[in-house]
Parts: sequence; structure tokens; C-alpha cells
Amino acid sequence: MKRIISILTICVLLCACLASCGGREKTDISGATKIADLKGATIAAQADTFHLTALGQIEGITVKDYPDFTDLLNALNSGAIDGYVAEEPTALSVCAADSTLKYLPFVNNSTGFTATDAETGIAVAFKTGSDMVAKVNPIIESISAETRAALMKQIVTMSENEETEIGELALKSDKTDTSNGTLKIAMECAYKPFNWTQTTAANGAVEISGKSGMYANGYDVQVAKYIAAELGMKLEVYQYEWDSLLPAVQSGAVDGIIAGMSPTAEREEEVDFTECYYNSNLVIIYKTQG
Repeated sequence: MKRIISILTICVLLCACLASCGGREKTDISGATKIADLKGATIAAQADTFHLTALGQIEGITVKDYPDFTDLLNALNSGAIDGYVAEEPTALSVCAADSTLKYLPFVNNSTGFTATDAETGIAVAFKTGSDMVAKVNPIIESISAETRAALMKQIVTMSENEETEIGELALKSDKTDTSNGTLKIAMECAYKPFNWTQTTAANGAVEISGKSGMYANGYDVQVAKYIAAELGMKLEVYQYEWDSLLPAVQSGAVDGIIAGMSPTAEREEEVDFTECYYNSNLVIIYKTQG
């Protein structure tokens, strides 16, 4: 009887394990040095992004998509996928917060995905025909590559612990006039290190409109603050799900989107984009074995 119970117990545990891993055998991708080495693996990306489109460049993989960053991370931790596509700054933030996660440092157009700067860059989106693109482009172009890199380094550190005192950020406007009105900007507030939600105003966070006591911070937020200040406008941040961002700006509910969004050709048919305010390699985040 004890043997029967033990066998049943083992079967239950095995079934539970298979269920948690989606009933599949994991593929170890830790030794991959180029995207072709991912053959046989299950790799995911966020829905409706270039990341997902780029996975079509790899032969022999199983492709999955998830609606947002949290779902991707949960899928990876549960064993449902072997890895997922992300920008390198995101990988730095995620891996710093969890020692069981690492990333494959692919280089665009070399060991990584074939991609244009527009596909791997992120830009501000405005309603088609808006004169804001012409106003914002000179502001973005005035931000040096050194400043962009320095700001990202600070933001990644900040994303590990929102309460860490960073001091003066690399990107900061000295303009305080807000007489030119309000700049309403939409973002997910859930995609570190570009944008996230926190419960204090630490390190220059901006309160999320309509959500008392909730604040947005991250690279996108600091860029939004700088642009608004240079325009002489007051910044308001609004939280939207990823697939609601474009409709929000098209309907006029917000003025623009600053949300780690790439200015792809498909999106350019729906909105107008500024120059890119950040460019990054696309990498694969994976969970260490054991």
C-alpha cells in the first residue's frame, strides 16, 4: 500500500510539474552565440511589436506571444518558454532584479536580428498631421549620445530599487515655465526600465493622472519631463494597456505616446513619429538551469 501511495504521489508531482511547464521539455539556450543557435527552442515576444516579427528570422523555433512584459516574465519563470526578446536595457534591469535570469547579448545585424534603427529605436508618437513632431524633433536631437547613455545607466540602477537615491539625473531641463499648456503623454507604466509604476515621487517620478498616490518613472518618463519642460508645458502621464496606446493618441485622449515604442512602417501608417530618442540591441532573456 505504501508503495502504491508513493507511486501515486510521484505521478501527481510529475503531472504538476508538466502542467507548470506547459507539458513540454525545456531547451537550454544558455550557450547560444547567435540567433540561429536558438533552433528547437520556444521563444516569445510581446504581441504587436517588432520583437514578435523579428522571431520570424529564426528557423525551427516555436513562437509564442504575450500581451505585456509581466506575462512574458511569468511565462519564462513557469517554464512555458525558453526565452523572450527584449531591449538590452530591459534585460539589464530584469537580470539585476533576479539572479536566476540572464540574457544572450546578441548584436543587431551581426549575431542578432536583422533590423533597422527605426525597428530597434524608440520614438515619440503623435496623431497623424500633428505639428508636435516638428517641435519635438529639435529637442530630441539636442540630447547627446553621451547623455542618453548616462541617463539609461542611472535609470537601470533606479529600476532595481525605486527608493535608491540617484541624485541629479543626466537629462534635466532648467526651464520652469509651463504657460504653453499641458502635454498629455500615454505609456504602460509597466515596462522597466523604460516606464514603471511606484508608490512615491522618489527620483523625479510623475504622478499618474487619475491614480492618486501612484507614480510613473523610468527612461520614458524622464524624456517626457524634459520634452515638456523644453516646450514650456506641464506634463501629465496617463496609463494605458499596450494595445490601447495608438487608439488613445488617434482619438485625442492624449497628445502623444512615449512608451518604448518603435517607429515601424506599420505604425507610421497610423501615427506620426519623431526622431528616435534611444536605440538598443535586441537580446534574449532566459532562465538559468537547475
